[in-house]
Amino acid sequence: MKRYIRVPACTGTRHSVPSDPLSRLRERARMRARWSQAIATTAALLSFAGCGGGSSTAPADAMTFQSPADQTGGYVLATVPAGTGTPRATIYDATGTTQLASFTAASPGAALSFWFTSAPGQQTRIALQDDAGGSCSCQLTTNYTAVADTHEPNDAMEAATPMLADGTQMSAFLFAGRHDGSNDPADYDDFYRFTAQPGALSIHLDAVPADLAARVFLLRADGSEVARVSNGMRGAALALDPPALTDAADLTVRVSLWDETPPASGVGTDVPASFTQPYRLTVSQSQP
Repeated sequence: MKRYIRVPACTGTRHSVPSDPLSRLRERARMRARWSQAIATTAALLSFAGCGGGSSTAPADAMTFQSPADQTGGYVLATVPAGTGTPRATIYDATGTTQLASFTAASPGAALSFWFTSAPGQQTRIALQDDAGGSCSCQLTTNYTAVADTHEPNDAMEAATPMLADGTQMSAFLFAGRHDGSNDPADYDDFYRFTAQPGALSIHLDAVPADLAARVFLLRADGSEVARVSNGMRGAALALDPPALTDAADLTVRVSLWDETPPASGVGTDVPASFTQPYRLTVSQSQP
């Protein structure tokens, strides 16, 4: 999806999950087919002349960017090409009352690139100005990329993704777009449920992105903990071998962050590895 929006100088522009496991799996298959092309692009052309940005609240002429109402959210790459002046971009939450980040070009006439994350259907306000207080005329282009995690939303036990304990790999992202100015670690949690038979269980988390340290929990149906594993090392794989089961049981695996959340915005065009690299979760069982 691509839109081009022309904006006069210094003005703004405003841009149920099934409970039955089989139904949820069919829905995810349908969404997977749709999300194989799930990269939404929005381009906005914005001229400015020493106006907007830099304050604790968004100016009235700030541009409003709204991300699509998809399943997972995504990230926005924004670029102001090289030209005159020294562009500074300041981003705010949807209300314009909380400043989230500010980025300034390295030198007069230099291009400016920055990125930020967004939860589904979120609004972000962007204000531009010349950092030196002069006048300049340039374009702001924003490109939104959805993080196509077909298992979302599964960040709570009641929304856990059904899986099989047969060695089948689940591929997903430890990602959460910023929501209303917050970057809550709980939003990164992923839950998976399965029925285990008597015998030994083996749970492996591989391909962990280099910018994250992860934890893995094994939970009973009532939410109580059976076992957990973590090592605090970013990018490290994890293996969990809980005590062998004597009876069949409904269990849940929780994959979560071990430490702080990844940054929700940054300068440049290189986003954290966890935005583009999925982890792999495998649960296998050997019966006596």
